[in-house]
Amino acid sequence: MRQDRAGARCLSRRFRPVFALGAALFAVLASSAAAQDVPGYGHRHWSLADGAPPDIRAIARTPDGFLWLGSGDGLYRFDGLRFERVDPEDFDNFRSRQVTALAAAKDGSLWVGYAFGGIGHLQNGKLRGANPVKKPRGRITDIAAAPDGSIWVSAWSGFGSQLRHFVSGKWDVIDVNGPLQRMYLARDGAVWIASYPNIHRLAPGSRTLTTVPGPVNLGPAFREDRAGRLWFYSSDGLLRLTPTSFTHAGVTFGPMMNGSEGIREMLFDEDDLLWISGDGAGLETVPGNALNMDRARTYPMRISTLLRDREGIVWGGAPDGLHRFVRTPVVRYDAIRGVRTGIATGPDGSLYIGADEGLFRITQDKAELVLRSSLVNDVCSVPGQGAYVFTTQNEYMVRGSKPSRIIGPREQFHEVGSGCAADTEGGLWQTIAGVGIYRLAGTRWIKDESLPPVTNFVATAPGTFVVSQPLRVVARIRDGKATPIWPKETTGGTATGESRGGVGFVRMLKQMDGMTWIGGEAGLARYDGRKVQQLSARTYPWLAGVMGIVRQGAYYWLVSAGGIVRIAAADLDRAFAQPGILFPLARFGENGSIRARTEAYVANDAAIDNQGRLWFVTGSGIVQIDPRRIGPWRRDMPVQITGIEVDGRTYPATGARLPAGTTRVGLSYVGLGLASAEGNRYRYRLDGVDENWVDAGERRRVDYAGLGPGTYRFQVTAATEDGPWARRGADVRFVIAPYFWQTAWFRLAVIAAVVLGGLALFRWRVRLAMQAVHDRIEARVAERERIARDLHDTLLQGFQGLMLRFQTVLHLTPPGSPAHVAIEDALERADDVLLHGRERVRGLREDAEPKSIAEVLRSCAARVVADALEWSVDADGAEQLVRAPVAEELELAVGEALANVVKHAGAVRVRVEVHHGRDRLALRIVDDGTGLPEEVRAAGGREGHFGLTGMRERIERLGGTFSIGNAAGGGTSIRMTLPAKIAYR
Repeated sequence: MRQDRAGARCLSRRFRPVFALGAALFAVLASSAAAQDVPGYGHRHWSLADGAPPDIRAIARTPDGFLWLGSGDGLYRFDGLRFERVDPEDFDNFRSRQVTALAAAKDGSLWVGYAFGGIGHLQNGKLRGANPVKKPRGRITDIAAAPDGSIWVSAWSGFGSQLRHFVSGKWDVIDVNGPLQRMYLARDGAVWIASYPNIHRLAPGSRTLTTVPGPVNLGPAFREDRAGRLWFYSSDGLLRLTPTSFTHAGVTFGPMMNGSEGIREMLFDEDDLLWISGDGAGLETVPGNALNMDRARTYPMRISTLLRDREGIVWGGAPDGLHRFVRTPVVRYDAIRGVRTGIATGPDGSLYIGADEGLFRITQDKAELVLRSSLVNDVCSVPGQGAYVFTTQNEYMVRGSKPSRIIGPREQFHEVGSGCAADTEGGLWQTIAGVGIYRLAGTRWIKDESLPPVTNFVATAPGTFVVSQPLRVVARIRDGKATPIWPKETTGGTATGESRGGVGFVRMLKQMDGMTWIGGEAGLARYDGRKVQQLSARTYPWLAGVMGIVRQGAYYWLVSAGGIVRIAAADLDRAFAQPGILFPLARFGENGSIRARTEAYVANDAAIDNQGRLWFVTGSGIVQIDPRRIGPWRRDMPVQITGIEVDGRTYPATGARLPAGTTRVGLSYVGLGLASAEGNRYRYRLDGVDENWVDAGERRRVDYAGLGPGTYRFQVTAATEDGPWARRGADVRFVIAPYFWQTAWFRLAVIAAVVLGGLALFRWRVRLAMQAVHDRIEARVAERERIARDLHDTLLQGFQGLMLRFQTVLHLTPPGSPAHVAIEDALERADDVLLHGRERVRGLREDAEPKSIAEVLRSCAARVVADALEWSVDADGAEQLVRAPVAEELELAVGEALANVVKHAGAVRVRVEVHHGRDRLALRIVDDGTGLPEEVRAAGGREGHFGLTGMRERIERLGGTFSIGNAAGGGTSIRMTLPAKIAYR
């Protein structure tokens, strides 16, 4: 360490006078004016007040799109709008807060180097130490990720510098003599090292450093250009390196920022412009194809490190925050200041613009003051000649760069012109507000009495003009006859859409593509001599305040209050035909910060030069656009869902499981197109909640309320301000846990309980019904037994006593007497009656006893069918006796069925089937007759007949079922079933 510090002090003493001079120069530059923009780049600076970290010394961008900043306050993540600090998960007292090196690995992780404490590894959102030893030594100066996935790390220590290589999960360490100031991994796999006072090279696959000729001084930096050539810069200047030699490029800037503690970085951009940071005077640039100090430029921005990412954005880390440079076709043209007019085009493609100093002519990107005057009012193109310019004092015709004075209305009529135009034949016209329109005839101005006084006008054809009187009328004048266009057309044309209302205060009239283009504060219109078409700023807000329009190839370009806008000509034609349709467009100029000027009454603020570049007069000066620098729309913007929030707690956006009772969920997301993150647009959808995509505008968070338990999938996609939606968005699934009463098993349990409860209720009701039937049957049996008992105990006993008394009387009468004979006959008859009564009582008791239903039905069939047709009664199953009342009812029902077969079926055979089941008794009467008609079977009986109806009622009254169907092979089948608890005893 002493050796390193001694070397640093030596270098510091050597360049101390230069440091002082550089500091003084920077102070002068910084105090003189705001930092200039790099031409062709839109610039933005985030200061510490904007949340940017201090002293940014390392920058990297991972494949997921996030930008990572290594600063004096630790590691920060940047999404284009917000800075977020990321702290290590493991605590280490020996680890510095200052991050000095970063590298994005192929696998999407990030390697982090510290001022002391070694390195860390950020993977899957967790930052942890990744040192090869417990107590690493040295300051990490650089980290490089190789295409094969291996990692190179350079460490500078007073105990010896090291080059470390992490490959296949193992570290390989190569010791380096001297201070290892910088390390660079070239495209060919070679590792280059700046170690004062030498440059070393490690060939691919080798472990031996070779020394390369070339001086090394303070602030070394390596970089390859677009052609693969390697360049090296330090305080001794710019060198081109090869493995065996070096060449001075003749480019040397001032001393380093922050002296020996400072760092330098350099890069080549898409245009092969070389950027060098870390210089005391500011950011330096020099064209790579013209490496000489005459082409070098210095921008007073204190930038330490640089990175050019995959979007082509150049990022600059500085002590006071972060700088962003976005390549843009828009270039501010600062050679002309205080613009006062629109743009006139000369016959050679040169441009004329009036400013505070006078009239300028622009050719080959250079501005030439051709007329000095602080009173320029307007300038207009004169075909075949040049430009006509008038001031508040004089008028001039300018051909090339030579103005020639002519006598104008001011000198001739003591009036000042307000606008001018040239007709299709080269004639020059000038309007004087409130007076009229004058034509230049030779050397004199002649008033055309057929034309009204107007503020703005344009010649559309010989003798034809479109004129504007602000807020009053826009009209076409042809051969002295005026046809109003606004407030409405009367003859000679038709108004379409909203054209009757006009476009507000008209500031621009331009003849182009055979039509007159009318730009106003409320929209854009065009008029072809027959009809006027209009697009309203209410529908297309970027059409408010149109001050200039020009066509180049298949596109229209315009400048308005919405900025500089490019629209496909076909899309604009469709919009004029169908106002309100949506179509793509592109806006240029630092997120709309470049807009049309507002103070001009007459404007023509867009033009094309002879090199195909577009020029615009804007509220912030003159800008030019080179269409060759316009790249295609990017559709690969990464989109990330950054968090899920519930009740103030943030959950990871990777399949989070949210607590039970969650009803409100907030989701944060970001589109990582960082070129214009401020204007990124979003749309999202939550499956099961949003039916279609929801346009979120620029909002980067959405909150859902009223959610219930379940699994949800949230999708989001992004687009730049005017670009197409990204091909791939981001999505996340999250689960809201249910309370136990919201779970599926609980619902199933409730359903099962309801079903079982219903089933139990049904069975209970069936049991009650069966019990009621059972009770009725038992009551009938008991009633029969009671009647039999009462008959036996009362009537029969009384009758027997009465006979005994009559027997006594018989003995009192003489034998053979008429009385004796009569009483004797009566007693014999009474014996017969008593015998019959006893038999009936015995029958009542016997009918109350259970019976064999098969025997009962055989007796029934023998009695009903007899020999009318062939019959049989078949029984199966374990026979059980049937309650007497049930058997009686079944006998009656079967008897009715058999009688119907005999009378109506036309059958040859009838069969009665008895099935004794454990849970039911089933009877089936089947015949082979003609069967029942379908309407009779469906109705359950014939109208006016009650046989089938009576059978059904008998069976259902017992709690059974009754059905009628067709028998297989023809005939009728009648089925009767009774529950076992009712049928059996």
